[in-house]
Amino acid sequence: MKRTIGKKKYDVKELFVAFLFLLPAFTIFTIFKYIPLLDNFRLSLTNWNLFSSNMKFVGLENYIRIFKSEVFWKILGNTAFYTVASTLISIVIGFFVAKCLFNQKGRWPKVFSTLFFIPNITTASAVAILWIWLFDPDFGFSGQLFNLFGMQSPRWLLTPEYSMWVVISLSVWRSIGYVMLIYTSGMTSISSDVYEAASIDGASRFQQTMKITIPLLKPTTYFLILTMMIQAMQVFDIVSVMTGGGPYNSTNVMNLYIYQTAFQRNKAGYASALSVILFFILLLFTVVKQVASRKKEEF
Repeated sequence: MKRTIGKKKYDVKELFVAFLFLLPAFTIFTIFKYIPLLDNFRLSLTNWNLFSSNMKFVGLENYIRIFKSEVFWKILGNTAFYTVASTLISIVIGFFVAKCLFNQKGRWPKVFSTLFFIPNITTASAVAILWIWLFDPDFGFSGQLFNLFGMQSPRWLLTPEYSMWVVISLSVWRSIGYVMLIYTSGMTSISSDVYEAASIDGASRFQQTMKITIPLLKPTTYFLILTMMIQAMQVFDIVSVMTGGGPYNSTNVMNLYIYQTAFQRNKAGYASALSVILFFILLLFTVVKQVASRKKEEF
């Protein structure tokens, strides 16, 4: 027996076998992802305190309180600033590194590529501890460097004006290798004939980069921007280790705020509402990413 799906005809037995192969994965996803996701939305409509078995239905009260909260808007602004700044800086520096290494020959470009990529695969919390030492004003690298010039090092992680930039610098340092790798892959797909034709026409290296490389890498750039923004929106570990969201919530971000609300303030219902809001923000970015991916394939 044949069944038509779209423009193709499939045997019912083949469809049943395919369904059986997909059933284990679908079951696991349903139990550990989709059901908790729906239950989280249910909890967001209650005042559950994480420990009590009694849950009072409060409707949209948690959402109303969230949108009226100045702390929420400050932390959402922090998250947006961290996301945009770390993404754009990483992409600019990563592209520059990729371009410099791509034009070189020999073994050294591979060596430097490996060195740049290593931070991307290191444990974030371990690197965060290293960063704390680097910016320690008393016994760290920053303190020693300023002491050489007879100056007092700023307390980077305890000053609201500096703390977020220190966190962003760590994120950028870890992301450069990934951006470099993706851009290098994109550059290899550009035909050398295009550059040779431009050279014959008298175009300089800078002009070739601005008029050929960057325009032809637009789909790659869109991909990097969206994927890195989705990843940056979910930052937790480096902020938790380096600053704990301080000072004065100047580095606090959505994921850390959700954790603090649920497990330190015991407001699980309120935290669930926060996570629902973050979910829809990430869902929006994901939809945009899918649309951009289709455009990249068409390109």
